[in-house]
Amino acid sequence: MAPVLSLLSALTLLSTVIHSVHGTNIDSAKRLLRREGEGEQLVPFLDYQAITDAADAAISEELQRRGLLDEGSMKEKRTLRCPKINVRKEWRQLTKSEKKSYIKAVKCLTTKPDYGISTYSDKMYDAFTYIHEQNWFLFHGCATFPVWHRWFVWLREVTMREQCGYDGPFPYWNYTLDWKDPFASPIFSSDPEIGFGSHGKVAIEEIPGATGFKVDNGAFANFRVNLPEPHYLTRNFSLWKDSDPTEKYGKAFGKWFGPEQLQKTLAANKFWDFEKILDGLEAPQSLGIHNGPHFNNNGDWSGPGWLINNPTYYPWKSTAPNDPMFFPHHTYVDAVFWKWQQKPGKQYDYGGSTDIFNQTKNDAKLTDMLPFSGFGPDIPVALTMKTESFPLCYTYKF
Repeated sequence: MAPVLSLLSALTLLSTVIHSVHGTNIDSAKRLLRREGEGEQLVPFLDYQAITDAADAAISEELQRRGLLDEGSMKEKRTLRCPKINVRKEWRQLTKSEKKSYIKAVKCLTTKPDYGISTYSDKMYDAFTYIHEQNWFLFHGCATFPVWHRWFVWLREVTMREQCGYDGPFPYWNYTLDWKDPFASPIFSSDPEIGFGSHGKVAIEEIPGATGFKVDNGAFANFRVNLPEPHYLTRNFSLWKDSDPTEKYGKAFGKWFGPEQLQKTLAANKFWDFEKILDGLEAPQSLGIHNGPHFNNNGDWSGPGWLINNPTYYPWKSTAPNDPMFFPHHTYVDAVFWKWQQKPGKQYDYGGSTDIFNQTKNDAKLTDMLPFSGFGPDIPVALTMKTESFPLCYTYKF
């Protein structure tokens, strides 16, 4: 099994290969994002018109902040208000009943249609993996990472509420609390009702080159996922030992997302500095709050790196949302972003590079559009910047 830092280097190298194979730039790639049938309202529980109106208003507000539009000439103003502000909580703060309801709703997604979003599966659960892997290099390792994933996680929450009746707090996993021994966290309990389980005992390789262990305990024991092809949910929580046998970076790379790294992340002065620290773009010193939990294990949750030995799927496929742990993980990443935004002057601070191939650019703007491959309308970055505004309508108990 390849060492984790070698995997990261390979991903960076492959970004350059992708660039040369396409013979294009990021702007050209963006034009390829939308599928046939663009403009169709595929997802019935999303209010396309309300989202579009809120997006137009968010752009007008940004133009006004720049001094390019005075208040009297603003074309759109936000008229829709949040009916309530949902409070997201750490997994350990949920009651047992709330945990059971959350996991039941996650499983419920495997029974719901995806309204034609994915070309590989007709299940809503798989739709999240599908849209996450579509031109994934447009929203990883660049300025769009925190904002694209904020909306992505919100889509998951809305879908669980509207399609599966979940009405509890949407949870995050504060793995900074578990940095001394991450996989001993109670979230990985083998409890068949409220545990996300560990990595199991049976080694499998259903997808050629993609090794690991079938999850055989917890609420997701023997759980099947369908992208890039049907297989058992796969994990390997011992991968980190191959790269750091002396625990230089802590057990399971815990130092990369421990309290010291969290404070360093929150101390960033500008958004682009924040994103570079958050996303581990300073590697190999640290893979950051975000990438630490992806790279300390192997399997679906690891993303493209899990498929590195399969040329059919690597680097185009990214399986990370197959693992139910992806969303408590990324909700915490969003919580850290939210916490940073509470500092004076940071709410609408945005900038840096939108190009994973060239991080020296400074072209990111709040008016840039974020692609969601048919899962609702594409939206401007500006619409994601304040979680307490419509349509996001949430905050954190952090």
